[in-house]
Amino acid sequence: MRTTPLDRPTDPPGDRSSSRSRPKKFLRPQAATLVMLTVIAVSGAIAAAWFSGQGNILKIFAQLNEIQQRPPLWLEVPMVAGEYLVFPTVALFLIVLGVMKASPRPKDWSRVVVVTILLFLTIRYLLWRSASTLNVSTPLEGVFSLGLLFLELFMLLSNCILMFLMLRVPDRRQQADQAALDVISGTFTPTVDVMIPTYDEPTFILRRTIMGCQALDYPCKKVYLLDDTCRSEVKALAMELGCEYISRPDNSYAKAGNLNHAIAQTAGELIVVFDADFVPTTNFLTRTVGFFQEAQLALVQTPQSFYNPDPIARNLGLENILTPEEEVFYRQIQPIRDGAGSVICAGTSFVMRRSALAAAGGFVTDSLSEDYFTGIRIAAQGYRLIYLDEKLSAGLAAENITAHAIQRLRWARGTLQAFFIKANPLTIPGLNLLQRLAHLEGLLHWFTSISRVGFCWCPWRILSWA
Repeated sequence: MRTTPLDRPTDPPGDRSSSRSRPKKFLRPQAATLVMLTVIAVSGAIAAAWFSGQGNILKIFAQLNEIQQRPPLWLEVPMVAGEYLVFPTVALFLIVLGVMKASPRPKDWSRVVVVTILLFLTIRYLLWRSASTLNVSTPLEGVFSLGLLFLELFMLLSNCILMFLMLRVPDRRQQADQAALDVISGTFTPTVDVMIPTYDEPTFILRRTIMGCQALDYPCKKVYLLDDTCRSEVKALAMELGCEYISRPDNSYAKAGNLNHAIAQTAGELIVVFDADFVPTTNFLTRTVGFFQEAQLALVQTPQSFYNPDPIARNLGLENILTPEEEVFYRQIQPIRDGAGSVICAGTSFVMRRSALAAAGGFVTDSLSEDYFTGIRIAAQGYRLIYLDEKLSAGLAAENITAHAIQRLRWARGTLQAFFIKANPLTIPGLNLLQRLAHLEGLLHWFTSISRVGFCWCPWRILSWA
């Protein structure tokens, strides 16, 4: 993915993944990868035995086929089975409407009621799907029918994990109000290093980012421009605007290497990172620094907001109607992850404790998603990562479909490298079960595209009711 600095294609504004040269490493598969490959191998062996007519396998699938032909009455579709199954469905629907009426904004009790009903209906669907709809009369039809079921399970498992995690979603805005009082009064004002890593962004973009960081309403801060290309015009810009300028002799390890190099030359108690196209609000530090009065808190992540339209929404003419993908992530997924203690470090607009980063060994350099895995390492050291759902900065989103696709591909590759590095959230020591479950959902998300393609191509004849 990353070539040499001279061959590097220009990244579009809004792509918050750096693309400099990175020494090639041999990535060895971890335990989670071996488990996944074992499951695939076992499934293939069962399918081969079925096609070859192996006796015991044939008997098992023959019994499964009998169940499909005569499923229990309570598993039938309500409108087919009779009125007595329609009534519970209508009753659940009315309960949900009542909860929405009584609690327009989600509360703990209303969230428990709705999530419980959704989980119950999901389990009901899975029982009906596995005991009433499969076509396993022949090996060929059975492989397609079971394959479709497994593709659905990918989607449902991811959704079920999210629904379970929704039972505890914190709102930290009131906590931020209280913590900000100590910052405003001067009771708690640790030193802060504000870092702006840059590679080839134009100076007019860097200018507004630097000016935004210089305007932060906080006394004990120092702004650093981390130039990974040693450009004379960028150095001149830093001198003009009165911020510190740091460069390095090479581009090894891309953005992670740039940050690690600068961190070794600075001494602030807290580190703030903004991508070169992100401009913070003046109260960014006021709203975030106060949280660090808690000794075990290592990172406060804030959402990414954008001042240009999403390219997909713009092309469809739905800028004011269609919710951008980033908005879904930062308004729904990150708060859910906060409740599970598995907030994702998003690479920009975050505040980090220097000592916690040092305990984790600095920014991760063996993945395209250095921010994500750095957060995992810090959490594995016993520190807390939290999410403040307030728009405190704004930047540029990908400006065209090509840039959008390249950005998503890099995110996918970087996240799935979890199966080949030591910072795999499923196996790294130090995380609890709830944290691993949340990270599992994040990994499964990138496999759901396989399910979507399968749904488009799966022949309808494999469904027994067609």
